[in-house]
Amino acid sequence: MFSKEQLQALIDGEIVGNEFPYDTKNEQEIEAHIRRLFYRINRIPNIVCEAEWNHFGSGYASFVEFFCYQKDDVLIVEEKYDLREIKTEGIIFDICRLAPVAIMGEDDRYKTIRIETNEDVSGAYGSLIDGQNRLCISERFQTMEEKLKQALMEFEYELLEVELVNQPLPFQTKIPTIYRKPNEYLVMDAIFYWED
Repeated sequence: MFSKEQLQALIDGEIVGNEFPYDTKNEQEIEAHIRRLFYRINRIPNIVCEAEWNHFGSGYASFVEFFCYQKDDVLIVEEKYDLREIKTEGIIFDICRLAPVAIMGEDDRYKTIRIETNEDVSGAYGSLIDGQNRLCISERFQTMEEKLKQALMEFEYELLEVELVNQPLPFQTKIPTIYRKPNEYLVMDAIFYWED
């Protein structure tokens, strides 16, 4: 997958890759490429894709997070006091900004909206990188998973294998991540990290 030198380069925020646009080392080209993938996914019938482009509001994320779901997977949990709680089940995947790779898993997202104005009041969701067991897709989402994998292949992104990214990082280093302590780093942490 990656050599120790490449993993350390990723940790240092360096772009690694021999395919366009990663070979250009140009952040704007890479961001545009990821946006084209986003628009491609949103053209898949009955699939909605939302993206987190702004580094979760602060700091730096080495990846762009996509959350994809089918319209049928949005459920109203409760309505009271002019508020509606909504649960959405879908597939979350992270596209690395520094190398042409991605990881994929499931997520349940909750949000509360004000019924009258449709404004978001609160929300809750997970991350693929905060738990080792999140990188799996149930049979229920198999059809959507195949469509998303096809889009990743078209844009020349490699979907990393769970067994590889969940291995302990084979060297000592400091990763700017809020998710794990230095003595617990996984290979995934060198590629997908968020520094708040």
